[in-house]
Amino acid sequence: MKLSRKFWAMGALALALTACSDDKPDEGGTDTPTPEGKRYVLGSVSIDADGNRVSYAQIVTKLEGHFSNAKGIEVNGNAVFLAHGSNFFYGLAESPVWVRYSTENGFKETGRLSFLNYGISYMDFANVIVDDDTAVSVLTQAYVAVIWSPKEMVIKGTVDLSFLRKEGYSLESFTTTTHDGLVYIPGKWVNWTTAQIEQTVSIIILDPKAMKVVGVAEDHRCGAGGRVTFDSKGYAYVMGDGRNQSMQVFAAAAGKPSVPNCLLRIAPGTTDFEENWFYEIPSLTGGLDSMTELEHASITGGVGFTLMTYEDRIPTNLDRVNFEHWSVPAYKMWRITLGDTPKAEEVQGANYSVVGFSGSGVDGKFYTSESADGAKSTVFELDPATNTAVQKFTMDGYFSGLMPID
Repeated sequence: MKLSRKFWAMGALALALTACSDDKPDEGGTDTPTPEGKRYVLGSVSIDADGNRVSYAQIVTKLEGHFSNAKGIEVNGNAVFLAHGSNFFYGLAESPVWVRYSTENGFKETGRLSFLNYGISYMDFANVIVDDDTAVSVLTQAYVAVIWSPKEMVIKGTVDLSFLRKEGYSLESFTTTTHDGLVYIPGKWVNWTTAQIEQTVSIIILDPKAMKVVGVAEDHRCGAGGRVTFDSKGYAYVMGDGRNQSMQVFAAAAGKPSVPNCLLRIAPGTTDFEENWFYEIPSLTGGLDSMTELEHASITGGVGFTLMTYEDRIPTNLDRVNFEHWSVPAYKMWRITLGDTPKAEEVQGANYSVVGFSGSGVDGKFYTSESADGAKSTVFELDPATNTAVQKFTMDGYFSGLMPID
């Protein structure tokens, strides 16, 4: 079975932006004075009919109106962004390099860190900054987690992840998070050649200071878990989303049974999933299943957001194995209130949308986009307390990240 590579266009809903071909992003806005008040880096990516991409990053101060890409850093490829304090970090796609920028007066390069010695050709998608002097980048092709310093731009050490190798599968890891000094790394095993997604939810728990894995939570009741979020009691929640329902799609195409997506959790002070806490998503929604991973406005807020699939809006003649259904506006945002008994509700004010990039949690609100075709996006602010979505701004291309900077 031959698969289209279109699934890379969404980067498994990771915050995937683009990098320049000469390994040095264009420095934009260097003469821009530092404004007062809140500042953000806004990411956008445009994808043409042939799958070619151009991404943009720009500094914005007001989340209103329309943003073109005229003032953004324009680059080609597919890369990753991080932000911490007033620094902005650009992970290149055509070479394994982090580029650090000061944003005090526009983007000004202040340092670089190469990962070339690990035998990779691009910066991978699972990255998180823990504190001023500690960041983690998971290199799935090398099966290693690299601990590095955002302050000094040096590598401090590595953690061996070779135990995650599985014959016949490639490892994927995307939306890595940090909580109370630990790093939570989701693992997914895929084979895009044979169209198989392993029915496993795996969360690797890493202590970056001790430079060791302190736990691995694994469950086989659903598959391909994503981002971890917490509640005020310290429970860690993850949703097995089937790698954006690919597990279920591939099973159906092969005439095999599959399971719905599900919610799992890890109790405080433990490193494995609770056996007696398990919820299939359709049991919470009246039959709808989730399309995307569980995202959050705040990592400790006890509330998650995910797109639900409305099957009656998807034409039956689409080739789902080649991801044609991702481009149909058949998905709507829902809120899941976590806890001993989770509750799922459609977000009021949300509209039907195609599958796009991940949203962003900023200042206790969740920002996500709706788009008909990716040429233009409408970005909404979701309030986890009121379960409402209000339009904040529009922009060219796909919305691919909003990151606060000092």
